[in-house]
Amino acid sequence: MTISRRHFVALGSTLPLAAAAATGIFAPSAAHAAKPQILQSDRILGFPTAPATIIEYASLTCGHCANFHKYTFGDLKKNYIDTGKVKFVYRHFPLDRFAFIAAILAECAGDDSKFFSMVDVLFEQQGNWTRQADPALALIELGEQNGVALEEFVNCLTDQEMVDAIASESLIGSSQFGVDSTPTLFIQGDKYERDRSFQALDIYLKTLT
Repeated sequence: MTISRRHFVALGSTLPLAAAAATGIFAPSAAHAAKPQILQSDRILGFPTAPATIIEYASLTCGHCANFHKYTFGDLKKNYIDTGKVKFVYRHFPLDRFAFIAAILAECAGDDSKFFSMVDVLFEQQGNWTRQADPALALIELGEQNGVALEEFVNCLTDQEMVDAIASESLIGSSQFGVDSTPTLFIQGDKYERDRSFQALDIYLKTLT
């Protein structure tokens, strides 16, 4: 089947946003005292036996999220994730339609390793693809450059289970855990609302690991 870029953009302009609206992704949050736990569906980086867990809710169009991944995550990975002290969980909280499409691209990349590699690319190049006349077309190019062909991307975009899972992840973050901005970090189940620099996280994590 031949799929045009116009076909892709038409799909992207309706399906993710419709799914988000249907599940209430952009509705006001009703925060509860629940603490997030690791789920079987989670995207996890690090050793399963790591004693501490960091869960991040992020939007791939969020500038603060990009800064966290550019300036903090590398040191966090080197000093805590790769050394077996922390396992890191990434959860989607798309703030707009293009963040939703980018989330689908990340999920479409493959296993956890490929997923996190795609997330890295999306954040590293966020200043480029989000500023294009049509970010959806820019996402096609990023996908093709990183192993996700257009037809595969379209198949993921029309995968209702994948779309619903992303929408549900965001809705649960908002309704059960009080996520109302990005990035939101939970460390050992507690919302971390301090400085997100590596220096500050390093001091905090040394009390836990």
